[in-house]
Amino acid sequence: MSRILFTLISISLWAVLPGCASTKADRSVVETKQPDEGTPQFSIWNSRRVAWLERGDPQGFPVLYAHGNPGSRLELLFLDAKAKDYGIRLIVMDRPGIGASSFVPNYGLLDFAADMEKLADEKGLDEFGLMGWSSGGPPVLATAYYLPQRVRFAISISGYTNFGEYDKALQAMSDYGLRGPELSEEHPALFKQALKVARWADLTLPGAYMAVAEAEMPPSDQALLNDKARSELFVRNQQEALIQGVKGAIQDLEVQWAAWPFYLAEIQVPVHIYQGEKDTFVPVEFARHLAQEIPNASLNILPESGHLLPLDQPFMDQVFTEIQHYMEN
Repeated sequence: MSRILFTLISISLWAVLPGCASTKADRSVVETKQPDEGTPQFSIWNSRRVAWLERGDPQGFPVLYAHGNPGSRLELLFLDAKAKDYGIRLIVMDRPGIGASSFVPNYGLLDFAADMEKLADEKGLDEFGLMGWSSGGPPVLATAYYLPQRVRFAISISGYTNFGEYDKALQAMSDYGLRGPELSEEHPALFKQALKVARWADLTLPGAYMAVAEAEMPPSDQALLNDKARSELFVRNQQEALIQGVKGAIQDLEVQWAAWPFYLAEIQVPVHIYQGEKDTFVPVEFARHLAQEIPNASLNILPESGHLLPLDQPFMDQVFTEIQHYMEN
């Protein structure tokens, strides 16, 4: 998120200066209308609106998914066809203030876990798996901690670790040029204003965004976005995340960059950790720390991969094959 944030700020300045727009930006402009297949369903909990979406095999093994930031329920559209092939039912909830869900002040990781319990109860799910990408990693781990009797497994893809337990976390972020946590803590008003600028760029300059954002990615991520449909969905997903404003995104990030209300060693369920070694958005050290601290964790470092692993079909074959082992036992 930090790199995306500053990339978008650069775009906003780049686009308004005379003579700075390029032909690459022009050819990259995408349709911003939300696709019909991303239309959410809604639950009303304590007078707040909670948006959710289901994809994959409706009769399949249930996996509750947590989206990234900026991200939304639309991420399931990347996984829909592959999940159907493997007999997996995917369910995602837009987190508060993101996508189509109502903003909830002071919403923490264990609040998300409690919401996952409500969603599972509402759908009659006794047991289920968990999967989270990027900023979806911490909410998934929180749910695994909170519901050990119901969660069969958790999968964290390119996710953060607990900054409260890893004293090198902020330095690792800084070394990667990811200064969001530092800016949020030391200059919160500036951080909020910067994200507002980023939101404006995301919603109004999608072509320029892709041109500059891709330049910040490793070759493996750039290759994944060469597909036009995938690239357009990537942009739509981030636009949907910020459609209400920035309060939800800011709260979501600041909760994840703070000390978590549980220790990683307290997670009892199996956790599968996947991380691209070329990731420019999340330091690879975070995955190693998760694997070191979580008792029943497996670590998979992909040497040539970046951050956009769920967009990679062969990678998702690997993940869904792993899930099938739980379906068979």
